[in-house]
Amino acid sequence: AGLSAMMTLAPENGGPGMTCDEPYHVAYGKRLVHAVTHQGLEFFAPENIRKNFDWRPGGPPVHPPLGNWLLGWTHFVFDPAPDDLAAVSVVTARFAPALAFGVLVFLVGWAVGRMEGPVAATVASAAVFLVPRVFGHAHLAALDTFTSLFFAATLIALVEADLRGGKLRWFALAGAIWGLTLLTRLHGVLLLPPVAAWLAWRMRLRGILPLAVWMAAGGAILFAGWPWLWLDPIGHLRQFVGTATGRMPIHVFYLGQAWADHDVPRHYAVVMFVATLPFGFLLLGILGFWARRRVGTSPPGFYLLAGTALFLVAVFSWPRVPVYDGVRLFLMAFPLWAVAVGAGAKWLVEHWAWAVRSAGRRYVILGVFVGFQGVGLLLYHSAYLSHYGLMVGGLPGAERLGFEVNYWGDAVTESLLEAVPEAAQGTTVLFGPNLAPFQAPMVPTCSVSLTAKRVGMIGWDGSRRGVPAGCRYGILYHRRADLKEPLDELLGTKLVAEQRILGVWTARVVEFPPSTDRPVRLELYK
Repeated sequence: AGLSAMMTLAPENGGPGMTCDEPYHVAYGKRLVHAVTHQGLEFFAPENIRKNFDWRPGGPPVHPPLGNWLLGWTHFVFDPAPDDLAAVSVVTARFAPALAFGVLVFLVGWAVGRMEGPVAATVASAAVFLVPRVFGHAHLAALDTFTSLFFAATLIALVEADLRGGKLRWFALAGAIWGLTLLTRLHGVLLLPPVAAWLAWRMRLRGILPLAVWMAAGGAILFAGWPWLWLDPIGHLRQFVGTATGRMPIHVFYLGQAWADHDVPRHYAVVMFVATLPFGFLLLGILGFWARRRVGTSPPGFYLLAGTALFLVAVFSWPRVPVYDGVRLFLMAFPLWAVAVGAGAKWLVEHWAWAVRSAGRRYVILGVFVGFQGVGLLLYHSAYLSHYGLMVGGLPGAERLGFEVNYWGDAVTESLLEAVPEAAQGTTVLFGPNLAPFQAPMVPTCSVSLTAKRVGMIGWDGSRRGVPAGCRYGILYHRRADLKEPLDELLGTKLVAEQRILGVWTARVVEFPPSTDRPVRLELYK
């Protein structure tokens, strides 16, 4: 699984285009690595901590540093100019999430094998590997795959602590892994309720001490691993949480209209989870919960792992909880759902209705069924974040029903950028939607063809309806939340090239009409 992701990391080798958040995270990681390699132990001096972990009001949200460290050190291994902070390669940093993805696939299979046996383990691993949205995020130099890995690892470590007799040292180790989750993203806090409930169910009042040890170990790792907290633990924790909840709303396109992230209908998370999961894995997961409906005959770890998947979807269905970018914020639910998929596969292959068939034939039929769930990896290559399952009729059905087509710009692939005409050489090209100040300028740095043509990029300002003077060509990806209406065509423009998946366009290169005395009005509505 890890090698499969690594083989298509670079856009020129068929990998996804650069997404919105990647330049920020990679640049932050390089800055941290540069600081520690040049400052040595002085890196931990208060004045350097303030500088190295700088955060400015109105800037990007504060994130714990572990994910950025992983990206930064991976980038450092391949970096030809480690002292030039402006020289950032998103592609080289992508090796870190690809490796993390392989570890995640292994860990889920190993844990399910401990609970359910080899058949369930194999299917559970496949149910992580073959989910296009999870596989797609394994290509991206962002925090989501790291979050999923540490999330799953924390829960698996807790199950292991229980299986090994419930000794406090094992709960301390599991807590340390939880600390790594907290050091990656605020989402780690979401583990506290299901873990507390599971320990209360397993140990009653005796679970209080293991829970306390687990929390103390996690808090210690968070504090030790984030020097920014050392300067003002309470104040900076408040600031950390505040920037995650007090920022400007992000637009979400759902059921045919654009919403602010905190106003999205509460069924968004449930619908998106079901709509983006391969249909066979949805059925096997439901069978898994059915097979484990009797608590007395089921492994206790099943309820912690698979139950947390349901809990995560429920959290992001809570009123006023911001949710956006498809399933990205609760991506951790997918590898946890794979635990139920493995249990369902085991129940199915051992069911009495198959008794007349040999075990080998049953395994082959199950294997073929599971393998077919990976068809989406082929159909949606390399815009995996545009994948929708059979529940909504794939991407064509999702578009008709009013779902987002491409939210992060990964559909702007190198094969599309190669189609930018030679006439654009040495000019500036319009890019949109531009979700962050650094997104558009960084696109050419990740493109071999645009670099060769010396093409610059300027972000489209959604508040203005005109084309900037001097821009003859534009590159647009199909993010409906910020382009207001479904864009079957761009009026007043000439289509140069486009990417399509199952008949739905995901990104386009367009040519604008000749400029006049004033900037040409670009009509984005039918």
